[in-house]
Amino acid sequence: MKMKRFYILLSCIILISVMILTSCLKVKDPVPQTIIKVGLVSGLGGFNDAGFNHAILSGLQQIAYDFPMLCQARETLTTADFATNINYFISSSYNLIVTSGYDAAQATVAAAIANPNTDFIILDYYMASPPANLLCAVFDVDQSSFPCGFLAAYWALKQNQVNHIAGFVAGTDIPTIRQFSVSYSHGVAYFDSIYRKNVGVLGYFATSFNDSLQGSRLADSLLKQNISTVFTFAGKTGNGALYKVKEAGKYAIGVDVDQYYSIPAVGPVLLTSCMKGLGNMTYSLLRNFYYNHFPGGTIVHGTLDNGGVGIAPFHNFDSQVPDSIKVALNTVISGIKNGTIKTGWSQ
Repeated sequence: MKMKRFYILLSCIILISVMILTSCLKVKDPVPQTIIKVGLVSGLGGFNDAGFNHAILSGLQQIAYDFPMLCQARETLTTADFATNINYFISSSYNLIVTSGYDAAQATVAAAIANPNTDFIILDYYMASPPANLLCAVFDVDQSSFPCGFLAAYWALKQNQVNHIAGFVAGTDIPTIRQFSVSYSHGVAYFDSIYRKNVGVLGYFATSFNDSLQGSRLADSLLKQNISTVFTFAGKTGNGALYKVKEAGKYAIGVDVDQYYSIPAVGPVLLTSCMKGLGNMTYSLLRNFYYNHFPGGTIVHGTLDNGGVGIAPFHNFDSQVPDSIKVALNTVISGIKNGTIKTGWSQ
């Protein structure tokens, strides 16, 4: 359902025992705050994207169910909405405001500096020295995109012995998107070096995260060049690419969440998804805030080691991915974790 403004009010008046989370972000602090107010501003595209924004919203919904927090979410459809939505929460005396993404950074940082008594979290954005009341939470997606590139190279070679190219449809050309494309390309190159192959990479950057028709056109351009395997990391634009790949009977890799479940219609063509633990990260950070643990002015990372990033199961393709490739992928993941394999992303 299309919405011009998404507005959710969630509250819970029953305090339950502290949940045990398998996250490195968990802290043990026996002194909870009183009821607090948390405002969530979506990234561009809104909450019905079956991926990035929806996953963050799910973390907010769960924390509001489990703890006595007054939580409200406001949808962002244009860049101007960031400041409008942030200012709404400031004027309503919210204790904590959560935003996400590169496009939200300018408005978030400006608001944090201008309002030192309000705390802020920005997800999926890195800055070297955040203000003391701003916490940056980033996802080291290069660690999960690299093995996706390795898998895509194998699958492209399996599908086409002559024109074996791994494709991608990316969002706008910004650092958090290049983190996917660079490491994906290095994963393909690593496959080539191990198996002495020459699988190539070809992809396109979109101009929007909210244009499914553009995603479809970009995917179609790749498919017309006999590219059978397409990694999409472009929000709703990427969803349009997924549907085009499904229509063509080719293969895709999803992003942010396990899109086999979030977009069941394209599940039959998904090899895997390159995931961020967006919901879990949101929940953990808000839980910590409730227990008076807010490391403002710092940066936390979601990694392969702490489950902040990962790759989804192969689902329908599990029996078609040979054990040798599964073993090789596990070796790649272990190498990334221990630092012996570099993803190619250094920013």
